Amino acid sequence: MLLLLKLCLVPALVGSVTLATRRWGPRIGGWLTALPIIAGPTLCFYAIEQGNEFAAGAAQATLAGLVGVAAHSVTYARSCRRWSWRASLFIAWFAFAAVTALFYLAQPDLVWSLILALVSFVVAKRILPPRRSVAGVSRNPARDLLLRMAAALGLVFALTSTANRLGPALSGFLTPFPIATAIIAAFTQAEHGPDAVAAYFHGFVPALNSFAFFCFVFASSLSRIGLPLALALALCVQLLIQTFNLWRMMTRA
Repeated sequence: MLLLLKLCLVPALVGSVTLATRRWGPRIGGWLTALPIIAGPTLCFYAIEQGNEFAAGAAQATLAGLVGVAAHSVTYARSCRRWSWRASLFIAWFAFAAVTALFYLAQPDLVWSLILALVSFVVAKRILPPRRSVAGVSRNPARDLLLRMAAALGLVFALTSTANRLGPALSGFLTPFPIATAIIAAFTQAEHGPDAVAAYFHGFVPALNSFAFFCFVFASSLSRIGLPLALALALCVQLLIQTFNLWRMMTRA
């Protein structure tokens, strides 16, 4: 049953977000990508396979790792205005790795992880390139969809199968590795240009605050109330914040 969930759940979530992005555009796609479609199931698999204490520690590290995701987002959005998607991808992943390595060495506690993550989102939003109107339809919809689903599935399998060797901290820092985000950005750049990439990250980065609170609530409540209730509580908090984010994004459109 657990193997079946890994095979079906994450690819289905990624596929749904991909189709919604095509329907409503890159900005809404960025907002949707900030939902825990990969990291959420991965943290649950940690709890089932490694125990609640392990998963709580991984969620705390995932929260700190979101600073690296913010760095990746800004780096890609700015690099793609000068470089190809391949070069931008490499530079942005390097930025994520560098920031994540620093936080792995520092090991901030749960509260500081939340504070630093929220501050990084505000800073990242301010230094993103300006958002401009974009339009267009993906020219390679099937390839795009399959690649995102396969990459997400590969990441989940790699993390959950090596978690007992990596430990909760390193597993958690690697959980938000922006592989699906990077694929979306690369396809968006190749097909619609850097302005569409900027629009995508303008939806993605502010919505990360809800993901940060998901990790915070999940990490702080898992050991006390168990996986089902902790997951439900974390999702409720995130969805409330995401709804507010969407309202604010629509009013500023």
